[in-house]
Amino acid sequence: MNKPALHFDYIIVGGGTAGCVLAERLTASGKYRVALFEAGGEGKSPFSDMPGGVIRFMHSKAFNWLYRSSDKAPLRNGKGLYTPRGKGLGGSSLINAMIYTRGVASDYEHWAAVSSPDWAWDKILQRFRKLECNQRGEDTFHGAHGPLKVSDVPVYFSAAKQFVEAGVAAGIPFNPDFNGEQLFGVGPYQFTIFENARFSARKAFLEPARTRSNLTIFTHSLVGRITVEGTADSKRANGIQFKQRGKTYVASAHREVIIAGGAINSPQLLLLSGIGPKTELEQHGIPIIVDSPEVGKNLQDHVDVMIHYRNKRKDGISITPRGLLKMAAAWWQYQRHKTGPLAVSPAEVGGFIKSQPQLDVPDLQLHFVSTRFNDSGWDLWPAFTHGYACHVCVLRPKARGELRLASSDPTQAPTFSYNFLDNEEDKNALLSGVKQVRHVMNQAPLAAHNGGEVWPGEVTSDDELLKRITANIGLIYHPTSTCRMGNDNHAVVDPKLRVNGVRSLRVIDASIMPTVVSGNTNAPTMVIADIGADFILADAESDNH
Repeated sequence: MNKPALHFDYIIVGGGTAGCVLAERLTASGKYRVALFEAGGEGKSPFSDMPGGVIRFMHSKAFNWLYRSSDKAPLRNGKGLYTPRGKGLGGSSLINAMIYTRGVASDYEHWAAVSSPDWAWDKILQRFRKLECNQRGEDTFHGAHGPLKVSDVPVYFSAAKQFVEAGVAAGIPFNPDFNGEQLFGVGPYQFTIFENARFSARKAFLEPARTRSNLTIFTHSLVGRITVEGTADSKRANGIQFKQRGKTYVASAHREVIIAGGAINSPQLLLLSGIGPKTELEQHGIPIIVDSPEVGKNLQDHVDVMIHYRNKRKDGISITPRGLLKMAAAWWQYQRHKTGPLAVSPAEVGGFIKSQPQLDVPDLQLHFVSTRFNDSGWDLWPAFTHGYACHVCVLRPKARGELRLASSDPTQAPTFSYNFLDNEEDKNALLSGVKQVRHVMNQAPLAAHNGGEVWPGEVTSDDELLKRITANIGLIYHPTSTCRMGNDNHAVVDPKLRVNGVRSLRVIDASIMPTVVSGNTNAPTMVIADIGADFILADAESDNH
């Protein structure tokens, strides 16, 4: 590799959702030389554009970091919680279920209260509108001229259609737009799908940016450390150390280094670089750059459990002999016409409900799937029978986990735990959600499909139900908050996403969320990156003047 070529204005570490947005924004003017470093590959496969190809990536070392938490029993009986994270250009937007939701206004008002008015809902909403090209057109809540394609996708599976009808029969209002006036209700989701193909952050942002000569992309390049110069009182990030094809290189950043690795990899890189809790860094022999006690702390995700049913009509997705024949036909149908069961997300419909009726906004989210699986998608044995299931997850969990280094070796995954269900509020919310979903499932519209409940099955008490939930707990793939933003001295990054204690270094991804949003996190991560890009470019213009 040509070492003189490894000099840039900006270095972005991580080619996932946030990294793709940042690459587009920072190269748009043509003024700055930008490098994007991604540990994975190009992110392309026969399944990567296929909406129904999600399940292919659940065990893929090439596209998925395949993390698992270190949570102890009784959570999942001590096996840890499977935590898929995208690997390759596009990141988790390559392997997610493509659901487009934003959360609620109060999420962002809380962010603003602990950081700055830049994060208030009125400003955030305009960011969503700016980035969005919604099939429904432009209105108060939606944009029609942005780079991100957002679409209505007709519901394919019969049980999914009937689930919405069953929700209405159970007294939950139909909601045609979970990104509109209110969140409460059941209905179809909107998706980052365009012309029956996945429309990832890679497609929306990175592919347009790749045509520019001032962007250089490095794949299969694992960044092991941020390089820092300066004295004790004035430290500045000036580049990175990375490994590609077994060789180690150093790349320099004239202006800034931006970490965009997500809630697992971003704190790991900070820790490897000597930015984190002093005692932890000393344990691994890592020289201390900044004693920042909250790096890796405050880990949040949407704690989730699935309620399973047999499907009498056998018209969903399964890996029974009949189901495999149907999927083979579906593969051919999608390749030829981009239609059929593989042209839709596995989670076509769902809803937002309240664990207690007096709540102002929903605190539970539902994702209905026309198949069955366990362990957050790792265990496919339930799909050997015909069935369907509904996720119920806690949107604003009280649980707080943490992430720590397993060693000073960048190739070794960090250890982390979620500490789910360590408080009564989360337990009670999940119990309420399971009971409400069971009520929905037993409504008349689903009678033709309902072959009986498989899990949790007959229980005699809340204590027994909670034991079964705890043993089968999962998550909905939304880890956040391990590099918390705030205006206090303990925050990892300040309200402009600058790492406290080191100049010219920012973290810009879902890890900066003070609290996880009340919904799927992919779209909010794009907004975070878009706002972060404004901060970077404003500082650059100030320097230029």
